[in-house]
Amino acid sequence: MTDEFDAQRHIRNVLEKRAVLLAGPDGVALSGIEGVEGAAEMIDRDVEIGVDRLVMRPGSAFELHTHPGAHLLYVLRARGVIHVDGIDYEIGPGDTIYVPARYAHGVRTHRAAREPFELLAFGVPHMPLTSPERMTLVPEEPLAADPGPGSPARLGEAAHG
Repeated sequence: MTDEFDAQRHIRNVLEKRAVLLAGPDGVALSGIEGVEGAAEMIDRDVEIGVDRLVMRPGSAFELHTHPGAHLLYVLRARGVIHVDGIDYEIGPGDTIYVPARYAHGVRTHRAAREPFELLAFGVPHMPLTSPERMTLVPEEPLAADPGPGSPARLGEAAHG
């Protein structure tokens, strides 16, 4: 744990750095999904906080999974779908999503995607992008189809009634 600010470690540009392929729980690179490591630091003896930029090519998906801790997602670009607690929510630029540690969830690009879907992922604890421990797959439930217009599962309607 550090209580000192170190600009070399604590200022990271996630738009200019080179992306790396993310690893799945089996250690194999995930198809169509890259990430750029942002700033991270130990905030307690065994707990790291950090943020990464995730870039999902059209047609790619994080299957249903859990994490060692909770995280926040912030959509930078394009539209996608997050599946949480059995419901799909359409998400887009500016949306923030809190996912509690115990909830299995999946994220995928929108079916009509023509450009990469980009997110910032803030995690506590933070796990390196290439770590197979970053997520644990939950095989019970596949991601459902995109919610259609007027569906209660659309983010704006679910959030704003």
